[in-house]
Amino acid sequence: MNRKVRIQRLLAAIPDLSDYRLELIDRVVSVFLQPWEIYRAPDSDIISYGSLLDFGDVLRLHHSFSREPFSKDKFEFALEMVLMTSGCAALLAPRGTRGHDLSIAGQKFSLKTEAAKGIRLSTLHISKFMELGGGHWGDNLDDLIGLRQQFLDNLAGINRILVLRALRKGSPDYLYELVEIPKNILEMAKDGRFEMRMESRQYPKPGYCYVEENGQALFSLYFDGGGERKLQIKGLMKASCIVHATWRFEEPQQQVPA
Repeated sequence: MNRKVRIQRLLAAIPDLSDYRLELIDRVVSVFLQPWEIYRAPDSDIISYGSLLDFGDVLRLHHSFSREPFSKDKFEFALEMVLMTSGCAALLAPRGTRGHDLSIAGQKFSLKTEAAKGIRLSTLHISKFMELGGGHWGDNLDDLIGLRQQFLDNLAGINRILVLRALRKGSPDYLYELVEIPKNILEMAKDGRFEMRMESRQYPKPGYCYVEENGQALFSLYFDGGGERKLQIKGLMKASCIVHATWRFEEPQQQVPA
């Protein structure tokens, strides 16, 4: 729609709005007028400057009505919408698709979020990278081999992994960053060292696959033997990843009725 026509249409509609609807519009506009700090990696092939602004506005609009961190489903939908608006080919995968969540310019992306209370600036923790529903899993260390293969098979079906991290959650400000986990680093799990926690009361027994390089820990896969039977990624150094963008903005101020 032509910009001038859009403005005229909005101005024509305002006099007929209820006081509460006017208050909502006032809140939204005030959010967009607040100062913020944004960053885009100059070589990012995912986030353009336009999509940096647009996605940041979606985050700010979300927090004008909620104190809860941006959820995974909102992340998926918002990223698709923002990229499409910027002219990038983006398409959400059908619900229930195993592996990737969004196709961007022909590449399959897995999208994750991290917003735990104890989130760390320098390391990533993906509390649910995937479900571990199939395969034998009991209390035998060798069972972890099959679980790791499920992880590697999942990786084979995607090209890239993006994580939206909520580093600060209001009072007084919000800080988000968009981080890419290089796929080749996760693929190093094929040579990882296994450990099963036999002392655990859970069954199947939880276990780890420790991934190291030159004696230094890179990350670990945690096979969670709880009710969800899920795989976690723990302790992944952010220095090994790519930060595509960051957004920092103040907690929206509540509007005082005129």
